[in-house]
Amino acid sequence: MKSLSDEIFNLIEDCDLNGVKAAEMAGISPRTIYDLKDSGTIGFISMLKIAQVCKGSDYHSVMTNWCRMLLTTEAIKHAFEYAAIKRDVALLGFLLQEAENDEPLSAYHGVYGLIYSFMKGEVPFLDLYNELKSVRISKDKSLSIIVDIYKCFMLYYQKDFLGILEKSKKIEQQIKKLGDGRRSFFKQCYAYRLAEVMMPVHLHFSNFEAARHFSEILIYSNISPKALSDGYYGLGMSYLLSNKTLCLKYLQRSYDAMKQIERNDLIEETRVNLKMAEMYFEVREGMSSPKLDDLLSGLTLGEDDDFIKYFRFRSIGTREGIYKGYKHFFKDMNFLFANLIADDLACFGVDYAQVEALKSINLNEKAEICFEKEITSCFSHWSRCSHNRVS
Repeated sequence: MKSLSDEIFNLIEDCDLNGVKAAEMAGISPRTIYDLKDSGTIGFISMLKIAQVCKGSDYHSVMTNWCRMLLTTEAIKHAFEYAAIKRDVALLGFLLQEAENDEPLSAYHGVYGLIYSFMKGEVPFLDLYNELKSVRISKDKSLSIIVDIYKCFMLYYQKDFLGILEKSKKIEQQIKKLGDGRRSFFKQCYAYRLAEVMMPVHLHFSNFEAARHFSEILIYSNISPKALSDGYYGLGMSYLLSNKTLCLKYLQRSYDAMKQIERNDLIEETRVNLKMAEMYFEVREGMSSPKLDDLLSGLTLGEDDDFIKYFRFRSIGTREGIYKGYKHFFKDMNFLFANLIADDLACFGVDYAQVEALKSINLNEKAEICFEKEITSCFSHWSRCSHNRVS
């Protein structure tokens, strides 16, 4: 049976490379290759980058096999997170089964076992955080961070956006403390996970600069078509009030990226998001309020979707209806849609200065950005490689 070391070196040779050249292209020290040959072990990020050097965008096909061959406790911990963040249910299930009675991995088995159950639809999302809290994670800093991030997702569904902002500040500091050593892979993954929830939160508060930054983290990571789609959605919505061309361009990219995955529900949702943005601009340009019934089935939130609510208020066709909509969104501190509908007051004779005064009411809390978009560079290294065998 071939070892992990054999598999890696065979793949490097198949690509007409030697170890030193592969290390150079992966941006890692040649010492890493020598250590792999001597001890048979390699850091997880180094392994991931070599897979990308050799297989390009198809790197996950070899990573799936290599993760199954890992032997050290540290490497298997990384493989758990890799499988989870790539949404590879089969790989995560295999790793959990292999580590079932491994005492040093018991806390990780507990946390990722619950994430696995959620991915399979066996644990409802709103129950996931409470289940995760029950796992004994001791003083493991990595696991405590991922549990806190899932709390932010729970708060998002409870619409406690201020709670997320407060919680995220502490999480960002915890992630930074992971450093760039052996926990660097967790640092990159958790920065990505945090960006997933912070992008829509900053959109909600009309913190467009921050929303775009977190969107760029998702796009730069290139972890999956869904990550790209979510990132382009964030960019598109951030330009809803200011730039029709950019807004529709990025929402179209969001739809195109989502079409690459086998989830008809998510594909339909991104299509409807694009369609509703197009309808918004059409209404702003004088067309009558659109019919919405055909779109509702494609939205997870249905009638609770913000765009649907906006169009319902807009279709009332009176100044009072617009004010009612403004009060609704303002009460929820949904400044993006509060400002959206405030713009419509001008169509009903409200003075421009008054409209701008309403739009100026905001949280006025400038977001501090702790991470550059390149924080997730290990997942998209393949796109920066230059080799004729890279796909």
